[in-house]
Amino acid sequence: MRGLTAILMAGLAVPAMALECPQAHAVYEQPGGQVMLRFSEVPRDATANQIADFSIDIEGVDSPFAGGIFIPNGFGQPYGSVGHDCAGDIEEACRFWEGVVYALGSSGIEEFPWDSDLPLEDHMAPQQVLLPGFASNVWYSMERQQAFEGDRMVLDVFALVACARQAT
Repeated sequence: MRGLTAILMAGLAVPAMALECPQAHAVYEQPGGQVMLRFSEVPRDATANQIADFSIDIEGVDSPFAGGIFIPNGFGQPYGSVGHDCAGDIEEACRFWEGVVYALGSSGIEEFPWDSDLPLEDHMAPQQVLLPGFASNVWYSMERQQAFEGDRMVLDVFALVACARQAT
């Protein structure tokens, strides 16, 4: 019996395997689960340089945050844009945040992973996504009171927690 217990305990000590998920189905959250980032399929009518589509939900904030990641012409870094209260549109008038998008890669913080030789559906989700300055934009917005209600924090880092098919 001791041998079986030792084997079971050794099995528990092995770290869990990282979640593998196609980017378009990745669900991320921040500590406490009250701030979530969900990727979805890139819309058919998206611009040719859009490589990802996502939304951010903050508990208590009714206005939607809609985002996308793009590879701008002449600039090789994945560049993100988030619109706020725009019914899914990321137009200039409702732009809430924009900047380079980073991710946790095999050697640390890297630019959001993108390989132009792979179809979009073959891109795997990184374990974390970083939108530098997103939290400060929320703090200095009209959504501050609802977003930071109680002890809730809004951060710039989102950790992969699930892989889910989006309803189409």
